[in-house]
Amino acid sequence: MLTWLDVLAISVAALATVVGARRGGAYLVAFVTAAAAYAAAAWTLPSVGWLPVAALAGGGLGVWIGGRWRFAPQLDALLGGVGGFLWGAALAVSLWVAFPAEYSPASGAIRYPSARLPLTVQRAVAESPFAPRLFALVWNHPLARKLFLPGGSLEAR
Repeated sequence: MLTWLDVLAISVAALATVVGARRGGAYLVAFVTAAAAYAAAAWTLPSVGWLPVAALAGGGLGVWIGGRWRFAPQLDALLGGVGGFLWGAALAVSLWVAFPAEYSPASGAIRYPSARLPLTVQRAVAESPFAPRLFALVWNHPLARKLFLPGGSLEAR
């Protein structure tokens, strides 16, 4: 059964897809440039505070570039829908994996979500069919961990 966290993440993904289809091909170009700027910043900058700035700058550059291209109306909506879907998928994964985790010395494993979160949030994350699996996937792949958990998701004890 879906939890409120799943409904929120799926709704965000659906809304981003619709906005992308309405905005057109410039949305796909903006997503690609924003994602590239974010990935470059996550890989090179030591401070995570600059990541949103890099993504916004890349997205603004993409809107400027994409606004100068003209596509056929159906192709424009399709490209925008693809860009919206990719943006929505990235946002949904971010929502599912962004809750803090903690190292459990007793078991030697990572506990996701952290026991310090409110009980309602812990239940929603633990009972979600997506969040624990996506967190494990992101945690086990260094590139995905760098992109989706740039500041680290572990709480210090």
